[in-house]
Amino acid sequence: MAAKKLATFRIDPNKWQAFQQWAKRSGTNASALLTEYIDGCLDIPPTRVSRFSIDRNNDVSLEQRMDELEQRLKDLQSSMEASIKQAVETQLANLQNQVSQSEQE
Repeated sequence: MAAKKLATFRIDPNKWQAFQQWAKRSGTNASALLTEYIDGCLDIPPTRVSRFSIDRNNDVSLEQRMDELEQRLKDLQSSMEASIKQAVETQLANLQNQVSQSEQE
């Protein structure tokens, strides 16, 4: 078996500490979780039973969620445009009434 390589990376110290604490609460450690995640990404069978599965449909689900969010944004935009148009028309009507009343005085 080949010797394992030490890998280093930069991360915010607070995030790293929080991740280590989370791993410990989950009954493992940060290195094991990262190694497990990499193995899962590379379709390497796990050497032990994992409690953390990698969602292979994640890309599809993200794409679907993005489509849904885009549709919701379009709906909100249409609704806001209608509300703004109505508010502007109401204000214009009020201003026209005020001008008419001041002209009559």
